Amino acid sequence: MSAELSAYGGPTQHRTRDGGPVAAALLTALGVLVAVWPLSAVVQPGSWSAGAATAAGSVIVAGAVARFLTRRSPVWLAIPAVPVVQLGAGLIALTVFVARQAGRGWLLPTPEVWRAIDAFLSAALGEIRGGVAPLASSPAIAVGVAVATGLIAVVLDLVLVTLRAPLVGAVLVTALGAVPGAIVHQGANPVWFIGLALAILLFLHVQFAPPGSARPVSAGGASASRHARTDAPLRTRRLPAFALGFLAVLAALIVSPLLPLSASGLNIGGGSSTLSATLNLGQDLRRPSPVTALTLISQDGTPPYLRIATLTRFDGSAWQPDRPATVPLAQGFGDVAAPEGVALHKTRITVRTAGISGSWLPVPYQATAVRGENGSWNAAVDNRTVIAANGDAAEQNYTIDTATLEPTLDQIRASTATGSDAPQDLRALPANMPAIIADSAREVVGGSATDYDKLIALQTWFRAGFRYSLQTPVDDGFDGTNVDAVAKFLTVREGYCVHFAGAFALMARSLGMPARIVVGYLPGTATDRRSDDGRVVFEVSTDQLHSWPEVYFAGIGWVPFEPTATRGVPTAFTESSSGSDNGTLPSAGATPQPTTSGIAKDPKNLDVPNAGATGASTPTALQAMPVVWTVLAVLFVLLIPALIRRVQAARRRASAGRGDAVAAWSELRATMQDLGLPASSAESPRARGARLVRDRGADPADMDVLVRAIERASYARSGSGSALDDVDLRPPLDAIRRRLREHASRRDRMAAVLAPRSLLGARLLAASTS
Repeated sequence: MSAELSAYGGPTQHRTRDGGPVAAALLTALGVLVAVWPLSAVVQPGSWSAGAATAAGSVIVAGAVARFLTRRSPVWLAIPAVPVVQLGAGLIALTVFVARQAGRGWLLPTPEVWRAIDAFLSAALGEIRGGVAPLASSPAIAVGVAVATGLIAVVLDLVLVTLRAPLVGAVLVTALGAVPGAIVHQGANPVWFIGLALAILLFLHVQFAPPGSARPVSAGGASASRHARTDAPLRTRRLPAFALGFLAVLAALIVSPLLPLSASGLNIGGGSSTLSATLNLGQDLRRPSPVTALTLISQDGTPPYLRIATLTRFDGSAWQPDRPATVPLAQGFGDVAAPEGVALHKTRITVRTAGISGSWLPVPYQATAVRGENGSWNAAVDNRTVIAANGDAAEQNYTIDTATLEPTLDQIRASTATGSDAPQDLRALPANMPAIIADSAREVVGGSATDYDKLIALQTWFRAGFRYSLQTPVDDGFDGTNVDAVAKFLTVREGYCVHFAGAFALMARSLGMPARIVVGYLPGTATDRRSDDGRVVFEVSTDQLHSWPEVYFAGIGWVPFEPTATRGVPTAFTESSSGSDNGTLPSAGATPQPTTSGIAKDPKNLDVPNAGATGASTPTALQAMPVVWTVLAVLFVLLIPALIRRVQAARRRASAGRGDAVAAWSELRATMQDLGLPASSAESPRARGARLVRDRGADPADMDVLVRAIERASYARSGSGSALDDVDLRPPLDAIRRRLREHASRRDRMAAVLAPRSLLGARLLAASTS
């Protein structure tokens, strides 16, 4: 036999990249890392990463040990042993991580541990449904991520090593990794895509021994030896594997910017806008075609600011939405208490939503009661916002009663912000805050006598000396709220509401005043429409999304300010009454309390959160063209294997036309594999030819031409001439391939085109017997 060619249509197989238990563990670990890594975009740093590493590490190590111990065991024992051992190891890891004091011997789960895990998972689902990214790393979230990561490790190990289905593993990892990016709209992460590409290529190329056997088999199900299983690897397998991985990643990079994503998730529906409780307003504000978000009618004829959420916590990189405790909306928010001598203004607002959806109802401040809403909603009493329990802001028509304090100028000046008994968290500043923020604050307020005068000086300074711009932040790369973005904003003096509000709040805190940011909508614009009782209908468009700062004053509550140049109405109290004509008047609430997550303690002291957490997912609504592009992109990715297989077949047929028997025989074998037919490399060419003539109706003459050609290529001495040299082998090859397809079922023919087994190396579909 030739040293270069085997008898069955390919070069002699030398030692390949055989993968044992350690290689299987490393490949699974890589897949888990690529799948879970993007979670860092939607969950704040915390204990969840340790929990995920503990769960996944335990599962992966246990799988490697079980696979090593059962490497020579019967298949019926080796196959189920690995996932069973992995699940057991994962449960032990969860017991230690969640409630080891309740476990038997601190390791084995007990009924109490099961109840604790169930409560944590229920609470985590509630926090996910009712929260916004990035979620706080609460104990419930940490347990939920640990459970999910452990299950991902078990499934990936089963798919990649036991079932040897790399394409399924690649799809699973890609889907899991893409979800966090869709939630927060971070765009394509090049580093993650590089990791994804590496994982896909290794999935397709690394080989393992099948359970209960020492023979190496590829992750795609192919034997690495010359005398292999029926789906042994072809000599051209490495190039298609790399091409498949490269094209899949390239398609993802090209398509990801086209996906219909918003700051809080998928945005489906023409002109619809998904409400976001974060400061990621830039994309929505820069929409080329704003649409009507809602209309409203005010009993007193003045359109109010409408709030969605408040943001109090700032870590130096982003303002985090508050997570206040909630009660059913029917219970209301409670009355607003007015200090002696301070006027209280009550009014009623009716709101009809049009082009928005989400988990918050826009309401004016201070709301005391809401009526007429559809779905189940909760009232956040601390900040007087409305959060979904099981509802959507789309197509709502509801009425809000409000009660707002109207102090005089003397009363607000007599109050204090620096001396209020607000929690210190409301004054907290990051350790690495640039000096320009505090220095500018002190310079601007100068010798102002009262806290209110200082804040008015800041408001005037921003509105008079800065320029509103939606483009400059993008061009200069500081479309954000971190301290460096604020410092640059104070230098270039251009930005939009997010920058104005963030800078004002930090400067107020640097002066010792409690401050927070509100996300919502500017007051609406009057239209020529009238309600049944003759009141003016105001319209609020999607480009009127807004953020503004509030400062807490002792005895009066939160007072709004409007530093954004050319936007809104600046706060200005008068001698006779509150002059805050913008309709967002100060509150008379009690001293603000730190927001809570609603977590309660388990009576057994397991730190189990209350399973009855509230919240709801934000329904999604789609835009036409992004969906079309997405569908086309998905179809393209799914057709990549078929395209590569067509190119491969064309090259082999061209070589067969020049008399290349190895190419012709390899293409025949690949066609058999695609159709699900046995194609063992241990079978001689003559035996295979006889079988295809007998069982599949191949023409004996055509088969004889191919058999004689491959036998000569395999056994003839180098340089010996023959009448078969340079014979066009395409006609007999095409005739036999055509007969094989005619005898296959429609299902197998479709599978051969869309999911070619010879290329993917996985038994994705069982062959029909017909």
